[in-house]
This record gives sequence, C-alpha cells and structure tokens, in this order.
Amino acid sequence: MYSLKIWELIFILIGSFLLLLPNESLSSPFTSNDPSSYTNFLEKRYAEHHEFYEYHEFHDSNEYHEKSYDIKITKGPYAPDGFERDIYLINGQFPGPLIECNKGDVLVINVENCLNEDTTIHSHGMFQRGSPWYDGVPGQTQGGIPPNETFSYKFKVDQSGTYWYHSHSRAQYIEGLLGPLIVHDPQDPYLNEYDEEIIVILHDWYHTDSKTLLATFLSPESEGNEPDPDNGLINGKNSYNCSWAPDGSKCDSNAPLANFKLVHGKTYRFRIINTSAFATFIFSIDDHPLDVIEVEGMMTKRHTVHRLPINIAQRYSVIVKADKPKKKYWMRSEMETACFAAPAKNLNPLIKAIVEYEGCDDKNPSSTAWSDAVENCVDLNAEDLKPYKSQKVPEVDRKIEIMVNFQPNENNVTSGYINNSTYNIDVKYPTLYKVYDDVKTFDADQNAFILEKDCEVIDIILTNKDAGEHPFHLHGHAFWLLGTGVNGTTLDYDKLNTEDPIQRDTTTVPAGGWTVLRFVADNPGVWGFHCHIEWHVQSGLVAQFVELPDKIKELNPPEDWKALKSKVKEY
Repeated sequence: MYSLKIWELIFILIGSFLLLLPNESLSSPFTSNDPSSYTNFLEKRYAEHHEFYEYHEFHDSNEYHEKSYDIKITKGPYAPDGFERDIYLINGQFPGPLIECNKGDVLVINVENCLNEDTTIHSHGMFQRGSPWYDGVPGQTQGGIPPNETFSYKFKVDQSGTYWYHSHSRAQYIEGLLGPLIVHDPQDPYLNEYDEEIIVILHDWYHTDSKTLLATFLSPESEGNEPDPDNGLINGKNSYNCSWAPDGSKCDSNAPLANFKLVHGKTYRFRIINTSAFATFIFSIDDHPLDVIEVEGMMTKRHTVHRLPINIAQRYSVIVKADKPKKKYWMRSEMETACFAAPAKNLNPLIKAIVEYEGCDDKNPSSTAWSDAVENCVDLNAEDLKPYKSQKVPEVDRKIEIMVNFQPNENNVTSGYINNSTYNIDVKYPTLYKVYDDVKTFDADQNAFILEKDCEVIDIILTNKDAGEHPFHLHGHAFWLLGTGVNGTTLDYDKLNTEDPIQRDTTTVPAGGWTVLRFVADNPGVWGFHCHIEWHVQSGLVAQFVELPDKIKELNPPEDWKALKSKVKEY
C-alpha cells in the first residue's frame, strides 16, 4: 500500500511539473527536447490576470534553433486602468505575450487575424537582413493580412537586445496591438552582473478609439493639435479617476497598479520600452540608481542616472541593485506634458507602480522621488552614452538633407511634411512589390530616397522646423548618432562626434533643432524612416529608403507574401 501511494505521489509531482512548463507561444529560448538546456533557467513569474512575463532569467545556451510563436489578434472589452472599452488583444491579453529568442535563432511569428480589418506585425528594431518582406509595413513592405486569414513572419535574428513588436496599420498599436520582443545573447558582456530580468512597458492610454481620434485630428478643426492621452500605463496597468469618465461608462477607480517583487541582495536588469502614441516619459525608481547598459540593442559602458527620459519607441536596459531597506518603493513614469501642444485636461501625468521587496510589510510606499532636474522633450544626453566596444565610424559618402515641418494641406488639414512633401500611403501597391516589378521611379508623395551603391555611407541631416520634438525611427538599421542641437544652435560638421558615438534606431530631433545620423547602406530592402508619434505617422511625416534595389531583386520572396498583394483593399 505504501509503495502504491509513493507511485501515486510521483505521478502527481510529474504531472504538476508538466503543467508548469510554458507552452510554445510563451516558451523559453531553450530547446524543449534538451533537458540540460534548462539547467540555468531559474524562474519565470507572470503578471496577474495574463501570461505576460515581468521576470525572466536567462543564461548560456549555445544551441540555436527555430523559435515559433502563434499570435491570435482579436478585439474585446478590457479595462487596463479600470475604464472598460474595446481594445485590440493578442492571445486574449494586453500587452501581448513576450516573444523571445537567442541571437542566431530563426524566429517565426504565426499571425491569425480575427479582426474585421487588415493588420500587420512589425518587429521593431529587427534589421530583417535578407527578409525585407517581413518588416510588416503596409504601403512599403507588404499588403495587409486580410480579416480571417493567417500569415507567418519568418526571419533570422543576428542581433540582440530589447525590442518590441506592434501593428504598423491604422494606429492599431496604440489600442493594444503590441508586445515585448527580447533577443538574448550568451555573449552579453553584462550577463554575469545581474540575477534576473524585468520587462517594463510604458504606454500612454486613450479611452476613445483611434479611428474616432484620427478623424478629428485629420480635420481642419484640430489645427494640428494631437489628441491628449487619458492616462498612462505600466505593464498595462494603472488606476483612473472615474469621476472624469463620461456618464454611463463602466469604470472602477480602484484598478490595481503593476507590482514588481525584488529579493534583497539580488541585482536586476530592467528592460524599459516606451510603446506610446504621443507621450515621452521620465522613468525612475525611488532611492534606486539606474545604470544604463543598453540602448536599443547596442551595449554601452555603464552610465548612472536617477531619472531616465525615454521617448516613443525607445528602449533602455538598466541595472538596479536591490540593496535598500526591505519595504515598498514607487516606480515612477512621469509623462512630459510640457511637450504637448496644449495643457491636457483630466489627466494625471504621474504613472506609478509598486516595487516591493520580498518579506516587507503591507504598508503602501512612502518613498520620495529623485529631485534631479531633467531637461524636457529631449533625449538622454548622447555624450553620456558610450559604446561598450570601440568601433571605427566610416567616413561619409553621401549627405541627405531632410526638413521636417507641419502645415495645412489643400484641404486646410494640418499635415506632416518631409522636404515639403506629405507622405501618401499606397496601400494597394506597396513599394517593395514595385521594386520586384522593376519600377524605378516613385511618385513625389512616396517620399522615397533611392540608395543604389552597396555599402555607401549615408548621413541624414534632419532639420526640424516644427515647434515640437519628433522621435524618428529608422527601419532596417541602427545608426550612429553623430550630433544633436536644440533650437538656436547651428550644425558644425567639424564638431560632430565620429570617434565614439552611440548607435541606436530611434532618436529625438528637438523642437526647432537638428540631428545628424550615419548608417551604411548594406541591407537590401525598403526601410521606413518616420516620426514615431503615431498621430504624425498618420498625418504623413514618413519617408522611405529604397536600398540597393538591384540586390533586392536577387532575394527570393515567399509565395504567401506575393499573394498578399492581390488581397489588399482600401486602407
């Protein structure tokens, strides 16, 4: 009888262990058929109410393989801050599930579109070298995935760092169609300097659907003033003052805040991602310094800050030591409302989460915010960010000047302009299809720059004639950030930093200022270059680089990508 009970206990323990193993859509970067690869996989903890990783530990794995994720896109009621509305969901959750792999893996993202509209998935920061058709940009690299159809993105990942994925269609991502994408590197120079990883997603949040907001913004009545968010979120959570909600709303003022549990004596890598439509944030954790070690996939020498400015689409990794007294502390994400066109109504710009030491009491945080002054509406000073490894910056071959401004169009709608041309998306005939059809010239409103010389070194001289700042993102590349100047400064090429500039893929050009970026044209494809304020994308502040078109045509695109072209409907 005792032996029977022992066997029953063994079977129960085995069954419990199997239930705890992650499914493939949320699995670790280790191979499932190699038990030894789990040796250093210490723990994964999930946020309440959905399977979004807040914690992750990863160590060496030299076995590269194909990582496959299934994501199902739907729309349904959700209340991230207590205010319920229909939003986009990925696998029934917001933010979407973590997608992660190792550097060198092949990543497969199988998308099932259960919406009544087209969609796409852009893996933000992925270079898509050799697979430009998987960049996920309607009008530029693909036709949209039609309703009730599927499409698979499959590409080799030869980079590492902190990224995210999101829809690049119709401002869908600002209503929930996004998630974190992390690429681990067994050779990460800081790998042995922290115990666990924590992902922090910062997001501005709207209680009105984006189509309604866009219709107002893209009308003469808006005078170009962007919609102000109603709230901000940390990992999809915050509370909201429901007295501000319209009559008849379903709203709970006591929605929970995000909570991060730390173990005293451990060291953590926080991966911070700003996935907003409009808002810049200043991130901090009371009493805990932040050691910056990564900027958008580029490892840096340590640089300590207390308050970290992070604009839309930017990402940072910081190391935080859990060495303070065991209690609760505030994590703060301060929305920089000074960057808004006008004061926002009914908005609490201070978004909080709780950082809680294991074993502390139940008292609410009473910690005090850092008092360091941070300049509004500009990035962390690039001169304070140095590459971890020295590198030689090549000499420039070609300079491309891009002037950014906003002005009323022929319908008196304030629109974004690149060199006095507002972008008009050609959703029925995206640029990459045109390249394969041997189209060599593009309409002026496509804002297309043709780069035909292999390995040509390009400088983008970005001049901002607008009264607001713009976080510009370059697809397909990381660029060297050679210099930035605020309003009233003049570009002097002799004073640009060509010795040790940081590389990144998103940078802010200040209001009335300038920025110089350098990259090497060695990646055949069609690569967007745009302000990542989503309202500005929709109003035409977009350009594209048609890079090495002859080499593009030497690449063989998949048949399902070709088939999307014939399925495209009106945008």
